[in-house]
Amino acid sequence: MKKRIAGILMIVLSLGALGFWELWGRENISYNRIVVLKESQEAHTEITKEMLKPKKVESSAKGAILWSESDELIGMETRQFVTGDLELHPEYFGEPELRIGKKYDRYILMIPDTWIMSMPESIRRGDRAFFYLGEKLLCETPVAHVKDSYGQEITDSNNNRYYPSGTIKTVEIIVSSDQMEELDRLANKGNRFTVTYTDGYGDE
Repeated sequence: MKKRIAGILMIVLSLGALGFWELWGRENISYNRIVVLKESQEAHTEITKEMLKPKKVESSAKGAILWSESDELIGMETRQFVTGDLELHPEYFGEPELRIGKKYDRYILMIPDTWIMSMPESIRRGDRAFFYLGEKLLCETPVAHVKDSYGQEITDSNNNRYYPSGTIKTVEIIVSSDQMEELDRLANKGNRFTVTYTDGYGDE
């Protein structure tokens, strides 16, 4: 009788331990708590606390950002399109390129057509523009906006620059007060600039 009771007790304890593991232990001990975006975000989007949420996964890739590290992402900017609800990695983010304001000495400047000698039609928001006078590099600036005649931001179909959503009408860049004064001074003397670009983070 005692052996039977002991056997039943062992079975009950084993089932209890198994249930405890499945209902609480697996999720809280074996799972990693990583941070993900609630929704997908385009490149050059500044991250806010409201965009983030924790997610428990049984395994994650090396270097995935943990929920305990999520505060480090706030104020950072996406380097690329980032899919929501998937693990995040440090290389997806960088310091904000498009932040403006007097305290940063960074201002938006619309480039008049009369200033430009040549500029690629494939230039886009978030790129880095290089202004040349002849062979001399004058400045390197982030591109804040590239808009069509309706004032809409030009985007690409399937991330292909050869299939834009419209034709460029205006280009706005982010400059310091010194850069603004220098470009304006040279343009007022009748100079016209050649503009080239690279991807905002040097990936192209």
